[in-house]
Amino acid sequence: MWAKKLTDDAFAGFGKNHLSRIKTTLRKIESSTVTYSIELLTSTHLEWFTPLYNATIQVKNNPKVNDIFATTLGKEAEYPYYILILKENNISVGATIFAARTKSLTFAYRIYPNEWQHNSLPAGPSLYTEYLMNVWAIENGYSKISHGKDRNPYGINASIGLALFKLSVGCSIELPTGSYETDTFDTDKVTTDTLIFEQPKEASKCITQAFLCVHKDTLFKYESIKKYDHTVVTTIVLRD
Repeated sequence: MWAKKLTDDAFAGFGKNHLSRIKTTLRKIESSTVTYSIELLTSTHLEWFTPLYNATIQVKNNPKVNDIFATTLGKEAEYPYYILILKENNISVGATIFAARTKSLTFAYRIYPNEWQHNSLPAGPSLYTEYLMNVWAIENGYSKISHGKDRNPYGINASIGLALFKLSVGCSIELPTGSYETDTFDTDKVTTDTLIFEQPKEASKCITQAFLCVHKDTLFKYESIKKYDHTVVTTIVLRD
């Protein structure tokens, strides 16, 4: 479970490079064709978001496509769902669906393109909207944003890049509430680049140890994870 504690400063938690990109983007955004809105989630929103979500998830190595309607508007909930819609050239290109819970703002689904198609902005869509969500959460009295669970389990099909992004925007990781499965993993038998989080040995739910099993030729792609040892100490294991 990924989570980020908030302060009164919406810039807090971002690394130096991310912070520079966000601030430059904010100076340029009014002269761009990028716009956004935050609205209560409706079935009309899901009509365009669901195909985008399905198409994005189905091309992953370990796809797990969820029923968005059933897990949001289709169930009785004590809290409302909202959607942040990101547009470029007045076309919806991505969104974050989130729940406005009592104690935390919780991301449910999040899909964005990797890059802008028609604008030159240093902060990409995911980074820019991460900042926007910080602003909305703080303005609405929240002190925590939950990024939820990753839909694809960590292990052979782990998305190392996703974990790097969440660490880079100030998230920490902890055991989920309720029941969960544990597994024993032999790092010597890993055959692809994999990030493994170690279950805490003490009573704490906070995960502070990880193993990055990676080939020496691809280490350069992920070695920036060592910048976040203050959150999760990562041991690099070179595989054959």
